[in-house]
Amino acid sequence: MEYAQGLTIVIPVHNRAHIVCRTLASVEAQTLRPLRVVLVDNASTDNSLEILRSWAKAPHGLDVTVVEESRHGATAARNRGLEEVKTEWTMFFDSDDTMRPNHCERALSCSDDADMVGWNVCMHMPYGRTSIKRFYCGDAQFHSLFHGSTATQRYMARTSLFRRAGLWNEKIKYWDDIELGARLLALKPRIRHAGKQISVDVFFQKESITGTSYSMRTKDAETALKSIEHTLGKEKELWIDTKHAILAADCTREGSPEGRKILDAILLRHNGARRILLKSVYHFRRFGGRGVARLIRPLL
Repeated sequence: MEYAQGLTIVIPVHNRAHIVCRTLASVEAQTLRPLRVVLVDNASTDNSLEILRSWAKAPHGLDVTVVEESRHGATAARNRGLEEVKTEWTMFFDSDDTMRPNHCERALSCSDDADMVGWNVCMHMPYGRTSIKRFYCGDAQFHSLFHGSTATQRYMARTSLFRRAGLWNEKIKYWDDIELGARLLALKPRIRHAGKQISVDVFFQKESITGTSYSMRTKDAETALKSIEHTLGKEKELWIDTKHAILAADCTREGSPEGRKILDAILLRHNGARRILLKSVYHFRRFGGRGVARLIRPLL
C-alpha cells in the first residue's frame, strides 16, 4: 500500500463531552500543517459525537474525519481509526490528554530513517503531583514492559509498522498499549528519540481508559502479560513474573487479597535464587519502594 507523506492523529472518544474539547483545542493549536485527524466516537451516550462533528467543521485548517465504532473499547476504536489512515505516520492519542503546540512538528522532524519516534511526557497525577515519564530507545523491550515507554501517548510509528504488528489486540482490556508495544518492538524497528523537551501532558484520573485501581483489573492484566510472554518467548519468563510480582504488591497495597494469590502462583514456577528475587521485588514494592526494575535489571 502506498502512503501519503505526513501524519494522522487517531483519537478514540467515549463519553468525553465534558473534557474532549481540551484535547481538541491542543490538536487545533498544532503548528504542523498539513495534519490529518481521525476522531472515533466509541458508542458514546452523551453528546460527544455532536461535539466531534461540530469541531470537524470548524475552520482550523485540519483535515478531520469523524467515524463511529459500536464495539466498546479503546482498542476497537483505535483499529477503526487506523482503517482511515492513509499517511505514512500514525500517532494514537487519548481524549483526556493534551499536546503542546510544536508536538507534531517536532515528532515528524525526527522521523528520518526511523520507524518509531518517541518522547518524554509529563504525567499529572491526582492531587496535583506531576512526574516525567521517559521514552527509551535502548533496551526498548525491557523499558516498555516495566516503564510503559510504549504507552499510547509516548510515541508515533509508521502506519505500515502498526499493520505489520497485527494492530491492537481487541481481546486485551488492560495494558493493551504495552502488549502492542511488545509486538512492535519484536519487529526490530529503527527507533529515534525526539529529545528532552516535554510536549505531551497526560492526565491520570479515575475516568481515564486505564483507571487508577490495579486490584480491579488483575484478570485483564494477567491476560495482557500472557500475550506479552508469548511475544517475548519463554526465555523472558522471569521478566513477566517480575512484572507479576510488582502487580501483586500494588494489589496488596490496595488491600486486595489478589496480591498474595498472584504472588503465590508465580512462586510455584520458580525455586532458588529466582524465588528469592521475586519475593524481594514483591516486598520492596509493597512497602513503597520505587524503581525496583532498574535496581534488579542486571539480574534479569
